[in-house]
Amino acid sequence: MDKICENYKNSLYSGLSKIGKCLSSEKRIEILDLLVQGAKTVESISNETGMSIANTSRHLQVLKDGNLVVCEKKGNYVVYEIANTQIIDLVYLLIGVGEQQLSDIQRIHSEFNDSCMKIRPITLEQAYEMAKNKETLIIDLRPADEFNSSHIENAINIPMKNLEENLKKLPKNKEIIVYCRGRNCAYANLASKLLNDNGFHAYSLNQSYYDWQKYSDF
Repeated sequence: MDKICENYKNSLYSGLSKIGKCLSSEKRIEILDLLVQGAKTVESISNETGMSIANTSRHLQVLKDGNLVVCEKKGNYVVYEIANTQIIDLVYLLIGVGEQQLSDIQRIHSEFNDSCMKIRPITLEQAYEMAKNKETLIIDLRPADEFNSSHIENAINIPMKNLEENLKKLPKNKEIIVYCRGRNCAYANLASKLLNDNGFHAYSLNQSYYDWQKYSDF
């Protein structure tokens, strides 16, 4: 009887260790964080992470073996996406635990925020209240495919790489909220600094659309 129980327990923990293997690489965590934003091709993930196609494919295979992602062939491309909403919760839980428990992550956030002068960080609650005013302009800094997948209501899409060239098109008489992929993305702070340096009144929301949606549903 004891042997049966031991084998049962060991088999379960062995299965769970596949999840641990998936999360044991910073690049695989980055891939998961990207896929939270929406489905992406191998080529797109490779470009975003700076890895070769071969290395990207190897990491994706590990994530697929752990059932954290699924894929589908569309024409000449293979498209990957998060397996289900529980995986999204897992990614954000991991980020949250890291921020609370690891002093290195707290220090990295603090040092980066200190280096970005002229930023006005706001909370989800503050941003949600500001968004009720139709005069508030919300800018989503993510690539177009992520914006098209999901975005905050009434937000406009100006990818970070195109923001500077679009400054003349933005109104200076409106308050602006900028957001990107969430707490591990630097673009919201950098965009806020760029806008405020150029005479705008911009706020940095270091939260993702997923965070916004959860807050809205609360």
